[in-house]
Amino acid sequence: MGWGAFALAIVVAILFGLAYGKSSFAKQAKRQTLQALTPAQVKSDGYTSSASCRACHPSQYASWHKSYHRTMTQLAGPHSVMGRFDGTEVVSGGLLYSVYQTNDQYWAKMPDPEIIMKTIETGRRINDHNYQIRTNGVLSILDLRTVPRVNKRVVMTTGSHHYQTYWVEGSVKDPQTKRNETKYGNLLQTLPLVYLPKEQQWIPRENAFMMAPESKRMISQWNHHCIKCHSTAGNPGLTGNNTFDTRAAELGISCEACHGPSTDHARHYRSPLARYTQHFSKSSTTNIIPKTGSRWFGDPAKLDHKRSSQICGQCHGVYIYNDPKLGESFARNGPTYRPGDDIHSIRYYIQHPGPAPTPVRQEELEKNPGFFRERWWDDGTILAGGREFTAMRVSACYNKGELSCLDCHSMHQSDPVDQLKPHMRSNQACIKCHAEPEYTTSIDQHTFHKPGSTGSNCLNCHMPHTTYALLGAIRNHQIQSPSAQRSIRHGVPNACNLCHLDQTLDWTQQHLATRYGHTPLPLSAEQKNTSAALLWLLKGHAAQRAITAWHAGWQPARDTSGTDWLAPHLARLLDDPYGVVRHIANNSLGKQPGFDRFEFDFLATEPERMRLAKRAIAQWNELPSTASDTTGKSILISSDRQLMETAIQALLKNRDNRPFTIKE
Repeated sequence: MGWGAFALAIVVAILFGLAYGKSSFAKQAKRQTLQALTPAQVKSDGYTSSASCRACHPSQYASWHKSYHRTMTQLAGPHSVMGRFDGTEVVSGGLLYSVYQTNDQYWAKMPDPEIIMKTIETGRRINDHNYQIRTNGVLSILDLRTVPRVNKRVVMTTGSHHYQTYWVEGSVKDPQTKRNETKYGNLLQTLPLVYLPKEQQWIPRENAFMMAPESKRMISQWNHHCIKCHSTAGNPGLTGNNTFDTRAAELGISCEACHGPSTDHARHYRSPLARYTQHFSKSSTTNIIPKTGSRWFGDPAKLDHKRSSQICGQCHGVYIYNDPKLGESFARNGPTYRPGDDIHSIRYYIQHPGPAPTPVRQEELEKNPGFFRERWWDDGTILAGGREFTAMRVSACYNKGELSCLDCHSMHQSDPVDQLKPHMRSNQACIKCHAEPEYTTSIDQHTFHKPGSTGSNCLNCHMPHTTYALLGAIRNHQIQSPSAQRSIRHGVPNACNLCHLDQTLDWTQQHLATRYGHTPLPLSAEQKNTSAALLWLLKGHAAQRAITAWHAGWQPARDTSGTDWLAPHLARLLDDPYGVVRHIANNSLGKQPGFDRFEFDFLATEPERMRLAKRAIAQWNELPSTASDTTGKSILISSDRQLMETAIQALLKNRDNRPFTIKE
């Protein structure tokens, strides 16, 4: 190589290095800016972050890193954002939002969220657009369509499995200038849109949750709403002048959220000698930090079943603080609970008064009926998802036995979906405690179903999918036996009729009376003659409709009840007033014969939804008839495969249209 070529190569290398360095510096600068707009992640109060765990615990770190707990909250970037920020426009609550991307930054053009938040939190809703507000004693109407549109940077994400939501930079009022300025630790407000990765679709936030159509606009701030469970040791940082200096040990649910603050542990085991000695130690103590005098740190599985479950219960429960001062302390200083503590010394976990309340409990229900109805079925069975600890702690397996969350779930030895240990979808989840022959070798004598069938799966009977969450149904952790009585008296769907969708409540209670000695209750003509599933699907309230519609697509129910008769009944829900019900019904409809290519947008206008609902019924009528078609009075289809329209319309006319909101 000549000197000229060599010199040229040197120049090129230098320029490339400068360009690369500039690019790297630019990326770092962008990230630093993003971090300045989001809660600070700080190492304090004994917390040191999951990065400190990786060197010594690589496999545990890797399995946690794959989990949806880790990705519960993330900084917004190409590695975390699932939504298509491609200029899409979405109307939410009658207002227009658009999402777009500039380089590696994500943005939303939206009505000024500061104005909307102040308006809604100080006023009351009149309709989709207008809010009645009082300013300095003067009553006025604010048309939200006149709120100025601003560009807000998307700075954080929540969720990465079923759907993903986004948080935009906020502003706080500077006490000196009295002006709103974007500052460190500011209030992050939700972008009222949700992205569904499976459908690759943006939807309004109000259509991602079970909300009564006339509900107030949803306004959430991450700093004091979501920080409790969507971060590790999150501290809202409320200051004396009512601004926020929010920080967390780590965004998302990290190692220390379950194992406790690990600074002392990490410091101790930096010593090779300490690590070597620990390998040969026979000690089984739960606190594996010697002579530190600090709070507990260790393996939750080594705690007793109640203390270990409380670690999950710090997020998966319905509670209030034992002392209001503890709530104020959290707002200013962060959580006082640490894994391993007795959580009941800090929190009171609320339970439903029960199906037959005493006068005192009846008074408790009447004081705030909405609070209970938004979280429980009317008999006291948990309804809202994310409240598994609340459900489990009233179960005999927990109170009289030693069942803990960790018997079935693991952050490490599990599939990230549901975090279930191997074989915990089968009877192995139960027979390690219930090892009697009637539950093992002779299970058909207990279940009256064939061994190995879905009807002999303990979970399907004792933990049916009667909890609503995440646009579907999940297993109820309030472990109990099937009961037709709870369905008859309180409208709670029972395990039998959620699998035998074609059978009546009369059929169910007669079988339970014969096999298990249950006492039959008086029934209405509908309960005697019409499938329980159809009563819930067509006449029931929104929660009953959603749970039943989900089961119409559940494979065990389809195998048991047949699939050729459900489509025209599901079609009635395509025009349901609740978006989540329409979404679930459409998903289940697509699993019925002849409907795998049926196109329906659950966000379509009401006239379009009505048209497609009628089209779905007509499409079912056009399917060829066979000798094996399922018919009968109980499923409202005559022997010649005609819909019993008069009976169907009577059920729809008498539908329970109570406003229904579920606080999942």
